[in-house]
Amino acid sequence: MNLSQQGHIRLAELEDASAILSIYNQAIETGFATGHLTPIQLLDVLDWLEAGHLERPFWVFEYENTVLGWANVDDFHGLPTFSDCVEVGVYVCPDNHRRGIGKALLKRLEKDMTLLGVSHLMAFVFQQNKSSLALFNLHGFEEWGLLPKAAKVASQQFDICLLGKYLDVENLES
Repeated sequence: MNLSQQGHIRLAELEDASAILSIYNQAIETGFATGHLTPIQLLDVLDWLEAGHLERPFWVFEYENTVLGWANVDDFHGLPTFSDCVEVGVYVCPDNHRRGIGKALLKRLEKDMTLLGVSHLMAFVFQQNKSSLALFNLHGFEEWGLLPKAAKVASQQFDICLLGKYLDVENLES
């Protein structure tokens, strides 16, 4: 069942921190969905939420008062030159993969980033993470680069794909 039309997306609140933590720590367990190797703590998520602001929002997908997924953007490289570029993260509770939640979050993220004048969306994805690669490709992201053996998990090295999408924000006003 496609949940994307039954749930809704909203800005995350501090009260969502434990659900976000649970979803993220489940992603860590897969070994190919995040750069963390061990579970993070609730304080880490609270820091993420408190550091967010209107230009770099943090969204959650909620269905029947339960957070099933979340997405956020971070500054790319942390330098003013790259202020129109953001790194994208999308995480969905494993029990709800392939139900339209990731697509809905990416669609909302793109819409909001376009309104804020962001021109480049980027995601760093393990090459072995076929479901994430498929999600981003389906949403119009292209492979902009490959970082061979850039990640190390359990003493094995893995390739990281740099995916990107250019948003033509300059032609929105025409």
